[in-house]
Parts: sequence; C-alpha cells; structure tokens
Amino acid sequence: MSPDIAADLFKSALTVAFQLSAPVLIAMTAAAVLFGVLQAATQIQDAAVSFTPKIAAGLAAMMLLAPWMLRIFTEFMSKTLLAIPLVLNR
Repeated sequence: MSPDIAADLFKSALTVAFQLSAPVLIAMTAAAVLFGVLQAATQIQDAAVSFTPKIAAGLAAMMLLAPWMLRIFTEFMSKTLLAIPLVLNR
C-alpha cells in the first residue's frame, strides 16, 4: 500500500467520523449550556439534572439523523471496500 492511499483512507475515515459525531455533540453541548444556565438561575446543583437532558438530546439527535448517518457511513464503507483490490494490487 502506498503512503498516498493510506493517507487518503485515513483522511476519509476522519472526515466521516467528524460528520457522524458533530451533530450529536452539538445537540449535547446545546443541552448542556441550556441546562447549565437554568441550574445557575435556580441554584439547583444536582448532577442528574444536567446529565439526563444531555443524554436525551444525544439520543434524539441520533434518532432524527439516523437515516442520514447510515447513508454517510454506507457510502464510506462501500468506497473503502471497493478500494481493497486497488490496495492489494499495488
């Protein structure tokens, strides 16, 4: 395998990982900020109050974006699997 092919596969894998994780992380961060402000305003300092909404936001984002995430991952895997003969022949 040439270094160029390995670098391209690695770059593609990182790009797909970022694309799939970014929406979930953004939703969880938004929930954390919102509930952090609410906790500061109400002076309720319970860990479960901030943890539960973050998990719910992450799960909701994954459920809503599951078809898109599956399409992105399927395209990446099909390109990667189709590149195996090219990698082996070099």
